[in-house]
Amino acid sequence: MRKQIRKADVDAVYLNSMSSPADTASVVQALEKAGVKRLLGATIAGVEDEVPYELATWTKNSLPASYIKGEYDSAKIVRDSNLDYTLLRLTWLFNDESDREYELVPSGVEFADAEVSRQAVTQAILDILNGEESEYVRKSFGLGKPNTHYGKPSFY
Repeated sequence: MRKQIRKADVDAVYLNSMSSPADTASVVQALEKAGVKRLLGATIAGVEDEVPYELATWTKNSLPASYIKGEYDSAKIVRDSNLDYTLLRLTWLFNDESDREYELVPSGVEFADAEVSRQAVTQAILDILNGEESEYVRKSFGLGKPNTHYGKPSFY
């Protein structure tokens, strides 16, 4: 038996994969039906064409076109929803338990960071959820490690 989502049970939802527009649409519909307004969605850097040419080209050549298209389409589904969303446009991820450094780059600003640790992403999510909600609602941010303006991530 599937448990129905009830608003009283959920304050916010974090969607870690947005490569499938059908799955993203299902999550958005379920949240809207349940009355859950807050969604944080992780998508890829570049869905707003904000990444410098060299990094954008490297990313395009490193990922399947269907994956990239899915991310673009899913981001549009979230932006077109009635949810109080925050889109996090993640750059290339790596693991480093000691690295929680990140910056949030708002829409409309070039986003040149080539990498960010998964631990920094977790820290950013916690900071957003514990911060002043109005700073983040119905907004999109590039999420990367400052001063990593490379043509590709340093670990490739």
